[in-house]
Amino acid sequence: MALFRFRTRNPERDRLSDATRFLSIKRAIRDVVVETERERDGFRRRYDDASVNAAFSFENMENEGETEKVSAQVDNLTQALTRFSQRIDFLEKQMAFMQEMDEAITTFENANGLGRAEPESD
Repeated sequence: MALFRFRTRNPERDRLSDATRFLSIKRAIRDVVVETERERDGFRRRYDDASVNAAFSFENMENEGETEKVSAQVDNLTQALTRFSQRIDFLEKQMAFMQEMDEAITTFENANGLGRAEPESD
């Protein structure tokens, strides 16, 4: 009669489970980075459009004299440029943070012999 019969899992199965878990986290991080890049690129396009509009409005003010309407438009565009710039900066900080997390996970994996659970399809 075997009173103390314990079965343990194969260590390779444990390693594969751990590696798969970290791979899932890294994929989620990379998806967030791609999503953030798209948002940043959209804000950059809006920033560029607002810059062009502001330049034309400012040129119009210089050529035809300052009007209340054009002055208000330049002020609005200036505020928009400031907001777009702040948002772009924050999105870039987010991307840098996510990339640091990805690198930290890779360092942890390497230090603990996890390697890849499966080939990446990136």
